Amino acid sequence: MNIYNYDEKTKEYLSTTIAEADPEETKLKGEFVPLIPANATLIELPEYGENEIPVFENENWVVKPDYRKNFYKVDDNLSVQEVKTIGDQEGYYIVDKTTGDLIKQNSDKYKIVDNQIIAKTDEEYKAEQEEIEKNRIAMLNLTAADVERAIYKVKGMDFDDVVSLVETQPLSEDDKPSIDIKALKIELRANNFYRGNPYINTVGTLLGFSEKQMDEFFETNDYTKLLEE
Repeated sequence: MNIYNYDEKTKEYLSTTIAEADPEETKLKGEFVPLIPANATLIELPEYGENEIPVFENENWVVKPDYRKNFYKVDDNLSVQEVKTIGDQEGYYIVDKTTGDLIKQNSDKYKIVDNQIIAKTDEEYKAEQEEIEKNRIAMLNLTAADVERAIYKVKGMDFDDVVSLVETQPLSEDDKPSIDIKALKIELRANNFYRGNPYINTVGTLLGFSEKQMDEFFETNDYTKLLEE
């Protein structure tokens, strides 16, 4: 006869042992009476799978999910955590450990769709990273003095010269300047110049600077970047 042992706290199945006789009860009744220790039962185990565990509740076995060995739980922020409890993990997504380890390495390559965590395509990930980098560069900023000093060192021009250069540019097809001169003058009086300001590229092009040169200049505040091809 088998004895099925379970954990005192979690009530999960632990092991199966052979029942020993209860000396007094066996002698009293004249037949074998098993000695049932604490946290054990004679009730047979139900069938259960690899990622399940029987739990002894209300004097019976209940089969519950058990993700502790082969899975992680992941929250809405793609933070990967160990599963330490039996049963459904409310508020979390369940992933196998291989996937979980990959998410730990770079969660940006994964997304949540229809309550599931799936990998982004290479194209999708690349496009997102390019957009992130684009936004990062757009937020780079230098003081007006930094910019004017760099233009002067490279082109021998100050902001007044830049405005004059813009004023000499041909009109667009709708007979309007490609840059609003008044708006440009206001921008040139700003305390900080942001790389993402659309005037930056336009004026940079007029001065003969490539977008790459402008990016590197704003990244480093090194005017020599505007000299490099």
